[in-house]
Amino acid sequence: MVASMIASAIGAPEGAIKLLLSILVGYPLALLHRLPVLYSSPPIVKHILFALEGLLICYYNFGIDTYHTWLNITITYLVLFVCGGTKFSVIFIFVFNTCYLIIGYYSQINYQEFGISWTMPHCVLTLRLTAVAFDYYDGQKVSEKESGGKDNTALSRRPGYLEMLGHSLFFGGVLVGPQFSMKRYLEFVNGGFAESNGMAPNSINASLKRLAGGLVYLILFQILALLLPDKYLTSLVFDELGFFTKCALILIWGKNALHKYVGVWLIQEGSIILTGMSYNGVDKAGVKQWDGCTNIKVWLLETGESFSDFIQAFNVNTNQWMLRYVYKRLRFLGSKIVSQLATLFYLAVWHGVQSGYYMCFLLELLDTNAETKMIWIFKRLNVQSKLPNWSALGVIGRVVRKLTLMFLWSYALVGFVLLEYEKWFAVYKSVYFIGHVACFLAIAGAYSLKVISRPKPQVNGVHTD
Repeated sequence: MVASMIASAIGAPEGAIKLLLSILVGYPLALLHRLPVLYSSPPIVKHILFALEGLLICYYNFGIDTYHTWLNITITYLVLFVCGGTKFSVIFIFVFNTCYLIIGYYSQINYQEFGISWTMPHCVLTLRLTAVAFDYYDGQKVSEKESGGKDNTALSRRPGYLEMLGHSLFFGGVLVGPQFSMKRYLEFVNGGFAESNGMAPNSINASLKRLAGGLVYLILFQILALLLPDKYLTSLVFDELGFFTKCALILIWGKNALHKYVGVWLIQEGSIILTGMSYNGVDKAGVKQWDGCTNIKVWLLETGESFSDFIQAFNVNTNQWMLRYVYKRLRFLGSKIVSQLATLFYLAVWHGVQSGYYMCFLLELLDTNAETKMIWIFKRLNVQSKLPNWSALGVIGRVVRKLTLMFLWSYALVGFVLLEYEKWFAVYKSVYFIGHVACFLAIAGAYSLKVISRPKPQVNGVHTD
């Protein structure tokens, strides 16, 4: 009833409001768990409470479909219990959870309302359970060298069933993430991040800052979404606009599309900070850091001027997961580009089965490689040294670079948000596939320059033409 009333008042989907309320409830729950009687309670009590709270949150959003979550946790635990930390366990759990998720996507493909399909938290769960299998396998290695240096997340023992439930259903990450390792979770419930007196750490101010930042982003998103909704990009009005106007609107729309994710992740992170689980040591000045579970680096996202900056700032935990458990595990392929392709393909599969996801991550691959080629071209031609040493010109260059980055990411998000081929293809076609063309031109230009600048072969010390 409350979610329905709020949704009607602000023009948002009811599912989105239920999701937001479910994330916000993490703050009173975190305050509850900060009470001395609960914070100092035995780990088994915490596991049970976290499991029950997570199940209730899921049931509020997805009803009886919550059984999918419980079923996958239970099957994963049983496989680890029977087979231990073996390669078979890793492969089976990876394949089983991924396939279960894909089947779920297909079963929900015609369900359009945002935020109320059980596959949303299930994609988070898929990575979390798979990581436990990998970490337990890594923990069976006899040395840090053999474990690939992953001792920061490796598990020396098999997690218990209640530990699996508590870790997977923890209210601070059950719906939209972020990812956090079983090892961090166990350290948290065992009091590893407590103050010297055994009480909860003073993380309230840091938590409220993330909450405030998240709310600002969500309010901004809702206002701009009402003025420039997703459906506008596929309207006849948009199609009749001029080329540069369309590009400008895609840039603004895409930048705002990011605000939704940034806002939700900031609010969710704030509740984790409030529990103290995100403690990440102290900096050089002795100031406590609370970024152990961060999924968004706001300053780098807003000021970064390269695709590398963006990747490091956005969806941080998922990117780190893909790097640790997919990309680095594909070293045996002997090719960075093949490993990158395979990782991005899995990332697209993990998001869903609609074609827009695959186009989005293909563009990410093209964009990052095109940027690398452009940097090489500028260095090869020594462009910077040939430009006048004007501070104004440098500022203009940075602005252009930033706007180009924002446009290309917004351009890629067209597929990610619109999803269906007929929709995203029509938008790309209306701007003459400019984002695709720009990438191919940069890559082709670098290849051509390499060919032209390649030293000519010599015969008896004489250049041949």
